[in-house]
Amino acid sequence: MNGFFDKVAVVTGAASGIGLGLAEHLLSRGARAVFMGDFNKENLTKEFDRLSLKYPGKVFPQLTDVTKREEVEKLIYNAKALEGHLDFVFNNAGVGMTIQTEKVTFEIWKNVMDLNFMGVVYGTYTAIPIMREQGFGHIVNTASIAGRVPVPYQAVYAASKSAVISMTESLQYELEVEGLNFSAICPGNIRTAIFGELTPPPNSVTVDEAIDTIFQELEKKSLIIILPQEMRGYDRLYRENRPEFDKIARNTAAERRENYRIKGTYY
Repeated sequence: MNGFFDKVAVVTGAASGIGLGLAEHLLSRGARAVFMGDFNKENLTKEFDRLSLKYPGKVFPQLTDVTKREEVEKLIYNAKALEGHLDFVFNNAGVGMTIQTEKVTFEIWKNVMDLNFMGVVYGTYTAIPIMREQGFGHIVNTASIAGRVPVPYQAVYAASKSAVISMTESLQYELEVEGLNFSAICPGNIRTAIFGELTPPPNSVTVDEAIDTIFQELEKKSLIIILPQEMRGYDRLYRENRPEFDKIARNTAAERRENYRIKGTYY
C-alpha cells in the first residue's frame, strides 16, 4: 500500500513530458482514477489509448487549455464528481522561455504568465474549496529551479515560476492545519519537449529519473522538490555563498551571450 493507491488525481499538461510521467506513475501506483488534461488533442488521444489498455477504466482524458479558467474548473469538478473526493491536483502545464531581452514583448510576458502562473492559480484555487470541505488533499505545482535562483536570459520564465513557488509556500503554512498539503516541483533540465528542436543540455536527466525523485519527495510531503541533485547544490550555493554564485551566473550569462551571437541559440 502507498499514498497514491485508490486516489483520484488531476494532472494538467498530461500528454507529454513530466505531466505524462506523473500520470503514468500515479496509475502504476494504483490510483483509482487519473484525469489527464492537455491542450494537444492528438497527443492526449494517443496517450489515452495507450494507457487505457493497461489501466482500463482509470484514465479520463479531457481537452484542457489552462489559460481558460472554465476549462480547468471543468476538469477538476469532473474528477471530484467521479468518487466524491479529490486527492491530488498536479498543476503541471507550462511553457519554457529562454530569450534575449530585446526580443521580449509585453505579449510574451502576458502569454507566459497566463500559462505558467494563472493556469496554476486556476487549478489551485478551484481545488482548495473542495479539499477544505473534505479535510484532505495535496496540490502539487510545477515550478522550476529558475524560480528559486536567477538565471540569465530567463527573466520572464523565472518570474512566472517564482510566483508559483511563493504562492505554494504561502498556502502550505496557511492551510496545513486543515489537512491540505502543497508541493512545488523545481526541476532543472529534464529531457522533454520543452527544448523544442534543440538537443537537451548534457546536464539534463530523463523524465523517469525526475519522476522517481518527485514521488519519493511527495511520499514525504516535501514542500519544495528540487531536482536533479546538481540543482540542489546550485540552490544551496545561491543562499549560502552569494559571491561564488554570482561568478557562476555571470559566466553563464557570458556563455549564453556568445552562443546567441554565434549560433543564435543559448547553448
